[in-house]
Amino acid sequence: MNGRLVWRALLAGTGFNIAVSVLMGFGSTAVFNMVDPAQFALLSFALRIVSALADIGGGAIAGYIARDDGPIHGALTSLIATLAVTPVALLRLWQIKRAGGEYTLGAAYWIDFGLWTLVGLFLAAMAGFIAVELRKPRTH
Repeated sequence: MNGRLVWRALLAGTGFNIAVSVLMGFGSTAVFNMVDPAQFALLSFALRIVSALADIGGGAIAGYIARDDGPIHGALTSLIATLAVTPVALLRLWQIKRAGGEYTLGAAYWIDFGLWTLVGLFLAAMAGFIAVELRKPRTH
């Protein structure tokens, strides 16, 4: 660990994560409108998988570009993306409520959000670690 952050790696990894998250957010709105409410649990699970893949992809990109300190670069991409996307998601929820939709952000929502944020940080850190390890020269 050299302690130096590679900003280009953070930007690329975070950009990937945010792009996937924003596309997923807008896509999910359209899909939720087309899906039978009985299938919402399955759709919600699918969105979690896409979110996990966004964290893994962002972490791997950051680790690969950074070439060192993959876990910290990966975790930071997930954290930065979460901090960037959360206000957008909350704004969308506010718009839904303003338009007459019902949505509550109770304790269960925030506990779920916190736990999945931790999962995303872990997945991104592991992806960053693996990307750095795969990039190292092989010695025989």
